[in-house]
Amino acid sequence: MNAIFGVYQQGNRLYYLKYFLMLCLLYMRKFRQKFIKHNQDFADADMEKPQPLSDNIHAVDAVYFNGTDRNLSWIVCGTARRKNNLVNGFLYLKIADFSDKLLVSPRLPDTCMQQTEAELGKYQAEGLDLHPIVPMQSWKIAYNGKMRFENDHSQHFDIQLEMEWTTSFSCFNFASDMDANSIARATAKELWSRQHFKNLKKYHQTHYEHYGILKGNVHIDGAKYELNLDCIRDHSYGEQRNWKLFHRYVMHFIHLENGDRITVGIICMPCTFSSLEVGFLSLSKNKVNLSISNVNMNLYRYGEQGTPPVDYAFQFYAGNKKYITKVKAAIGPEFYIGTESECRIVEQLCDFEVNGVKGWGATEWQYRNYNG
Repeated sequence: MNAIFGVYQQGNRLYYLKYFLMLCLLYMRKFRQKFIKHNQDFADADMEKPQPLSDNIHAVDAVYFNGTDRNLSWIVCGTARRKNNLVNGFLYLKIADFSDKLLVSPRLPDTCMQQTEAELGKYQAEGLDLHPIVPMQSWKIAYNGKMRFENDHSQHFDIQLEMEWTTSFSCFNFASDMDANSIARATAKELWSRQHFKNLKKYHQTHYEHYGILKGNVHIDGAKYELNLDCIRDHSYGEQRNWKLFHRYVMHFIHLENGDRITVGIICMPCTFSSLEVGFLSLSKNKVNLSISNVNMNLYRYGEQGTPPVDYAFQFYAGNKKYITKVKAAIGPEFYIGTESECRIVEQLCDFEVNGVKGWGATEWQYRNYNG
């Protein structure tokens, strides 16, 4: 069967055999992992530190925060450490009590920041500082510098931001905690070859996500504003992340009124998976994570031409329960990553409804930018 748009593989007549073989391998792997003992406290502390960058020019070590509240105040920030003192960094800030406009860090939509010698080996660049306080429990976010309104260079504000992220939720590690059926389905759709399986190993990254609360103060030209946001953070690192290899992805970060939290998305990186379902449901009462599967969101039907949808729905399963998700998004800011601006990211502030429960949060859409 031909790939849709020449990108999205649909599987061939061997699909079900490939799916069964891959599922068996994944369950065997999970079974072995249960009998491997780790010092988890040490592992957590080690994972939270800035990671050594490999010799690859595309080496990456990235942290990211995305926090909102029901009043639609919003903070999005990240620092991705790269080779040659480069950091892909940015900060977006929307404070409902200040303005309905979005404040952005000065370089945006470009994200290429340069670190000083004192900032090397840290998640710091050009006034933005992200660092762990207690591994897997708390992080600090700080910024001291100028910001301006989006698409408006006429007025700049002095910003001092001091916030702390804390959590009572469990962390979700995509390498070990993802649903085996989702991985098996995604793998079975692809054209198998020696090079394909080499790519799976070659482009593997460690990626984990964690929901929590982000509290603190922001001073804008001396005026103080307090923020208390529901916030997800993630950490990714690996031998390489080459944005030219990504075709598209979408991620939904959902905070529900009942306290539950949801990450759900689809990733299209054709050299590994042309359609990989990812995500988890964090249950607030049980403090456990359930992996997500059967996301009926064919990515090619949602904004394939470059404009993300703003009113849509899809469904997924977690813990053998179906979740119908409705999304209403505001058109959000976009920025570019890479020295050639090879990756375009669109952030959206959203209202959600999941099985009738209201929620708030954000989406992130990635597109390969061929214009450079």
